[in-house]
Amino acid sequence: MQMAYQMNQEQHLKLFITPELKQSLHMLQLSGMDLASYLQEQSVENPFIEIEWLSESFYSGSGVKNMEKSNFNPLEAYGTRAATRETLENWMMNQFRMTSYSLEELKAFSYLAGNLNEAGYLTVSLEEASQELNLPSHVMETALRTLQSFDPPGVGARTLLECLTIQIERDPQAIKGALEVVSGYLQDLSKGRTDKISKELNIDPLQVSKILTYIRTLNPRPGLAFVPDDEQNIIVDAHVYMNSNQLVIEMNYRDHVKVSVNKEYLHMVDGLNDRAVSRFYEEKIKEAHWLLRSLDQRSQTLLKVITAIVEEQAGFMNGTAPGIRPMTLRSIAQKLALHESTVSRTVKNKYIRTPRGIFDLKFFFSIGIQTSEGEDISAQNIKCMIKEMIHGEDKRKPLSDQYITNLLNEKGICLSRRTVAKYREEEHILCSSMRKTNE
Repeated sequence: MQMAYQMNQEQHLKLFITPELKQSLHMLQLSGMDLASYLQEQSVENPFIEIEWLSESFYSGSGVKNMEKSNFNPLEAYGTRAATRETLENWMMNQFRMTSYSLEELKAFSYLAGNLNEAGYLTVSLEEASQELNLPSHVMETALRTLQSFDPPGVGARTLLECLTIQIERDPQAIKGALEVVSGYLQDLSKGRTDKISKELNIDPLQVSKILTYIRTLNPRPGLAFVPDDEQNIIVDAHVYMNSNQLVIEMNYRDHVKVSVNKEYLHMVDGLNDRAVSRFYEEKIKEAHWLLRSLDQRSQTLLKVITAIVEEQAGFMNGTAPGIRPMTLRSIAQKLALHESTVSRTVKNKYIRTPRGIFDLKFFFSIGIQTSEGEDISAQNIKCMIKEMIHGEDKRKPLSDQYITNLLNEKGICLSRRTVAKYREEEHILCSSMRKTNE
């Protein structure tokens, strides 16, 4: 057999993310407060980046601000205010920094901590996180275990079952048999099948009753303690208000910082004779200009997305509609000719002040369900209706999923009991038997 060598020319397409593009994507998903922190860090590292802080004073209730130039630093002001209400992400990161860790572990943990919702549940899968960060799956799994080992107990869970399980496993005073009941008989417990549990686990019925009482003391939404109850803790990205019966959008650039290239330093570079130093400064100037372009691109993209959302949800914002319309990331992306991931990054950690209050931009995205009258209603609105029903129920006789289903059907919203149970669980609300109290 004769071996031969030959040369072939092939063409391949590969996508490379440059450091500049990576910086733009990172800035796009930052909140107003985090953006100010990031720009402050960049100005420290790069002498050509000049930051001008803007002062603020709130008119009571209106959300409109009067700005004057000064040496005011909003990081200090908001830092003092935020000190009274720690965020869940910061709380988790502070605990993590008390441990020993590698750079990979820090990257993985901070990503997971940043993807906790207000209830404390993890909103991304480990597979997605691993691909996004280009890290091995075992690193993400280790980061998740670390996250779930911190306080508050149950944080970092992906389901209600996992949340309750974590709390039981970490509770040294957990009642005997609670873990077995939650792990294998949560549905039976929700339907009152205590006899079945007692028989299959060979547990006294009185003990099953004690287990049920104990499970009711667990917290199905451990992250809620960190949800700010003061709107002043949030830097809104835009104000939407009525003017001559029209919704007007005013971007809140004034709550952020003004960034520019330091012209005095630019003139100093022209007179340098040292080529190595000159190249270093040229690179820093290039980085400064790219930062400005990224900041401008972020502002333009954010304005486009907010404008599209306001157009779609105008009825809700001006008060002519009781709830939001069905709307998805894909529909907004198609409308603006953007990639869906770009819209997802844009709405992350962004807030707008509307005539109906302050809302996270993610609030306005929800799938649609058609009523018996042919109208579309968002799943978010249905979840709100379910929460309102449960909030106003008699805790001694809590509403069952079937009863809630019947109430919704009477309103023309035809859902199955299973769908109602699914929505209830997505809001991390316990079933009726576990919400029942004797008080």
